[in-house]
Amino acid sequence: MNVSMRVRKVILAVILIGLLLPPFIGVNGYALQVLNLAFIYSIAALGVTIATGITGMVVLGQAAFMGFGAYTAGLIMTGLALPWWIALPVAVVATGFLGAALGLVSTRIKGHYLAITTLGLNEIFRLVVLNESWLTGGPFGLRDIPTLSLPFMGGGLSQQLYIPVFLLTVLAYAVALRIYRTAFGRQMRSIRDDDLAAESMGVNSRWVRVLSFSLCSLYGAIAGAAFVLVFGFISPNNFLVFESIKMLLMVVIGGLGSIGGTFLGALVVVGLPEALRDLQTYYLAIFGLGVVVILLTVPRGLGIIADWLLAPWLPGEEGDAIADARAEGSSSAESVEQEEKRAIAVAARLQAEREQSEAARIHPAAGPLLVVDNVSKSFGGLVALKDVSFTVNRGEILGLIGPNGSGKSTMINACSGIVGVSSGRISLDGQAISGLPAWDVHAAGVARIFQNVRVWNTMTVLENVMICHPATRRARILTGAIGTALARSDEELAREEALKALDLMGIRHLAARRASDLSFGQSRLVELARAIVSRPKLLLLDEPGAGLRGGLIMELAEILKQLRNQGMTILVVEHRVKLVVSMCDRIVVLNLGDKIAEGSAQSVARDPVVIDAYLGGKVERKRRPKIVESAT
Repeated sequence: MNVSMRVRKVILAVILIGLLLPPFIGVNGYALQVLNLAFIYSIAALGVTIATGITGMVVLGQAAFMGFGAYTAGLIMTGLALPWWIALPVAVVATGFLGAALGLVSTRIKGHYLAITTLGLNEIFRLVVLNESWLTGGPFGLRDIPTLSLPFMGGGLSQQLYIPVFLLTVLAYAVALRIYRTAFGRQMRSIRDDDLAAESMGVNSRWVRVLSFSLCSLYGAIAGAAFVLVFGFISPNNFLVFESIKMLLMVVIGGLGSIGGTFLGALVVVGLPEALRDLQTYYLAIFGLGVVVILLTVPRGLGIIADWLLAPWLPGEEGDAIADARAEGSSSAESVEQEEKRAIAVAARLQAEREQSEAARIHPAAGPLLVVDNVSKSFGGLVALKDVSFTVNRGEILGLIGPNGSGKSTMINACSGIVGVSSGRISLDGQAISGLPAWDVHAAGVARIFQNVRVWNTMTVLENVMICHPATRRARILTGAIGTALARSDEELAREEALKALDLMGIRHLAARRASDLSFGQSRLVELARAIVSRPKLLLLDEPGAGLRGGLIMELAEILKQLRNQGMTILVVEHRVKLVVSMCDRIVVLNLGDKIAEGSAQSVARDPVVIDAYLGGKVERKRRPKIVESAT
């Protein structure tokens, strides 16, 4: 059953209104306090979702951030006698700096090492709070912290603060949803899906990780400050490692990466044990069994429900389908025959357009664009490249060929900044790019595709291409979340250019589809659209024809010729000799890390050294003259 976006908005509004009612319908104070606690934990867990579920960094120390924010706010209100509306912002900002510092550490360590580091942070926080009793109160904690009181709400403190805490929670989740849809949100998701591809496409992974950790800590601080205002008491036992594990459990139950699912996960983890407490000895066992059942029966977690409700605000869901894509008629997955026919038709169209506009072909200024000067690269004792030198002239397609293991992919990786060079220099337009990180090389005007298709599967085709547009490099969390005029114009520009790139590839009708639903050939075209959307000076292609059928090969060749006619310079690695000969202006041949030939396709094809390298014949190599020591 297909439910419209308007109906889903109405359902969500009814649920939110229902969550506002408990203080007004006689719900007892204990139940309201449990709900307040669930809302507070849902805010802290949302920080874990941002860092772990969306950016892909495992964080097991969120309770430390929450505790740091709580103790900072509590100390300001008790020690300095300042009001909560000063204490809360100061606590959030201070914790944000702590998160940024840990984010800098995260750029050096990854995976389980990062998880262990954040776990250690939690234990360090506990020990400091316990031992510095002159400041923190030690094991007895901070007592008699002034709480936020709203007498006009009536009843006890839990009833008075229920509405403010709930509204704070809604605001926190609304901001997270807004960030998720922005350019920065796409960058976080690209790092989670494939950080190597993200860096090669211009995403500064270091900066994104630092900001992601900062956001994680900010949400923890907000939750900690709210905890202080609601309960008026904090102790080290409120922020143990076990609390961090609980927050991670909320994220997993809600569905890793699901913003709305995190809220549902928090309600389950906090509320279910309290609902089962009457069972005394067995309630924890029943709670654990319930969690296992949820994970087994719903592998994607409760986020299935939450994402369905939040679809109007989530990219890639039905509510974000692009009007232009609808007009093109986004259909179900193409069959192999349909894809072949489409590719042949697109190739014929591009060939006709190219032949008609041949006279108007852009001829860039003469001279080399890329200069590779005596480049060598070693991996331990393995020498992949040995003093390789060649140039790529402006506006030409240069083919880089050679047998397997000759160093072709290593050369592409060196030119794109993925690997550094052991010696030599690579320069683009007169500026050295060897030694620069991949995102700076991309900003300088170099884009690439990989030998194995590397698209970001959890994002739509349109999002995959938009990430690589230069406008996204100006992405800022605050301006994106607010939706300033500059942020909106950048977003619209990136969208328009991405659709144009998809149109050139002949796959604009797939713009709203998730990349995980594409065939291999379609994914390759998405990767190529992603590479050209930034209008790079130099396009690096690592075996773009690998795995493609005849029609797609024809389409690929015509696309590359079209790009050359538009003034783009291309360096392509390819094993299909016919494809190389048909589209390349010059060819460079590598073998075992050495350059053995360079010239036109015809001259290279007749070179006996090249023939022997491909067919396995013996080649007389130049040998260094032996040094004969004279007798003394």
